[in-house]
Amino acid sequence: MAASEPAGPPRKELSAFFVVVNGQVESGEFPDDDLYVRYGFSFGPDWTVVDGIETGLSQIARKAPGVDQSVVWNFPVDISFKSTNAHGWPRMSISVYGVDGLGRDVVRGYGSVLIPPFPGGYDRYIHTYVPVPSSLWQRFVSWFTGTYAEFYDSKFVAQGENREVTRVESTGVVKVK
Repeated sequence: MAASEPAGPPRKELSAFFVVVNGQVESGEFPDDDLYVRYGFSFGPDWTVVDGIETGLSQIARKAPGVDQSVVWNFPVDISFKSTNAHGWPRMSISVYGVDGLGRDVVRGYGSVLIPPFPGGYDRYIHTYVPVPSSLWQRFVSWFTGTYAEFYDSKFVAQGENREVTRVESTGVVKVK
């Protein structure tokens, strides 16, 4: 036994794996203009963020007149995770916001996508939706007051619980690389 080795039982090494996400929230196709996007990650209890940021907020972007109907953000995403268990694999939640005629921020779409479990380059298309009021009266009041239905937590879209009772309406699509 060498003098530098401690006496006692052998140490058990914990094994872990890393998931590195490098890419961008590239663009979106929506009927509205002047849009910005917010992203966030949801993951299980055994996962930790090793490097990078868990949430991000892009700039406001407009459609190029006469070219196409895409809003281009090219907003970078860079985060690294560490885990000892695949349970709770990370999901990216997307929230798209726009500015209405009175300068208020209004949700234009929510969506989420599972981070691919294999290395490589991927193009993912996230179909977005917004919650809608359950009655015509509530729709009229929300339109009149400018307070549209929103989720309290934007990461709600990455969870499975209680989503089956939510009424939604499809709004657009976001491309993530």
